Amino acid sequence: MNHFVTAQYMAAAAFWTVAMIHGLIWLRTRDEIVHLVFALAAAAAGAGAVTEAAMYQSSDLETMAASLRWYVAASGFIAICALCFIASYAGVGRFGRWLAAGLTVALVGAMIINHFSPASFLYTELVGLREVVLPWGDRIWLAVGEVNPIRLVNEIALLGILLVVADGCYQLSRRGQRGRAIVFGASVVLFFVLFATHAFLVDTGRLDSPYLTTFGFLVLVALTSYDIAGDVMRKSILSSELRQLESDLRTAVADERNRIAGELHDSVTQTLFSTSAIADALPEVWRRNPEEAKRGLEDLRQLTKGALAEMRSLLLELHPATLVETDLGDLLQQLAEATTARTRVPVSVQVDGAMKFPDHVHISMYRMAQESLNNVLKHAAATKVELHLDCRGPQAVLQISDDGCGFDVDDHTAGMGLRLMQQRADSIGAEWKIDSEPNAGTTITIAWNSRSRVNA
Repeated sequence: MNHFVTAQYMAAAAFWTVAMIHGLIWLRTRDEIVHLVFALAAAAAGAGAVTEAAMYQSSDLETMAASLRWYVAASGFIAICALCFIASYAGVGRFGRWLAAGLTVALVGAMIINHFSPASFLYTELVGLREVVLPWGDRIWLAVGEVNPIRLVNEIALLGILLVVADGCYQLSRRGQRGRAIVFGASVVLFFVLFATHAFLVDTGRLDSPYLTTFGFLVLVALTSYDIAGDVMRKSILSSELRQLESDLRTAVADERNRIAGELHDSVTQTLFSTSAIADALPEVWRRNPEEAKRGLEDLRQLTKGALAEMRSLLLELHPATLVETDLGDLLQQLAEATTARTRVPVSVQVDGAMKFPDHVHISMYRMAQESLNNVLKHAAATKVELHLDCRGPQAVLQISDDGCGFDVDDHTAGMGLRLMQQRADSIGAEWKIDSEPNAGTTITIAWNSRSRVNA
């Protein structure tokens, strides 16, 4: 039994398995041409391994000529597919693409000549066979003939492929994939040394050795298949994560819609109901007591003003870009008016100076003020609230004060909302402080420095 020939058939089986896997991947995705050309190259390598094994077992010139012609045809197809794979896998530049196109034309021409040549593209005439005994005792047959001078064009074309490889490795390195460039470049160079230089020495009788093209390409296929299969796995994981993010986004959108609907019901709808009730009663109240009717008109004005402020706030929630474009002082004033209209708790706003905040800081400051007012309304039982934004220096200070019941700041069970505010402050590099005592009100201070290292 010829162990070397058996190894050739085993290599062919491995090539065809890889070709089938990547062919199926391409059929499923249809957007990764690299899998198609890689599958074709692996399939051609399998055919090349089989024809090479047949050539080793040819014991007469006629059989050797036929086997050699099919072996050269398979080798040419391997070179063309490998060239296309290199160009697509490495993402070569314009020079690499033009060079690859020219080399493909040259290789196709060599395959046409090989088809019509009686002694394959490699020889003008076969003159005999030579027997090679391998170190472990296996015997194989190789062709002896007059070397075809045209094959030098093919050898130059194969050297040109190395230029395409060099361009591809350069492009990979530019994209930050230096490790991939080194492994890919080294394996391709090893393959082409065996495919061109070593094979030329065997063809010309300078080296009594079997061809090692099959095993050189097997190394290239193994390394590259592992790499691009890893790409498939990473893309599959990213696709799964993307689907999860889309699901989370849909859930978040639904939750936000429900929240806004709840706020519309709890604030604007109730305010408009009160406005409608006052408007219906005003004519009768005016007839009986004009002074009281005037107070009703003032209530009506405050309610409609508050409803307008509430609607503006909700519209800002629906359009985050507008939230960033609106001045922070105007946002605080709008927030205060909406709060006053909804709760009848007076909220005053004082803004000193002006400052252009980064978008994430702008939004975080607004959210912290919003959360502070929500906490006051839910827990403080305050009769008044004051918002003060001081932007007169490199440091912007936002202060929210109320005269409510206060609480013990050391009681950590009393502050999920406060902990969220602390996290928002930390995320923008702001200092966050809370001063409060039972029955003595609460003051929250947020100081953000535009010159701090975090915000530089």
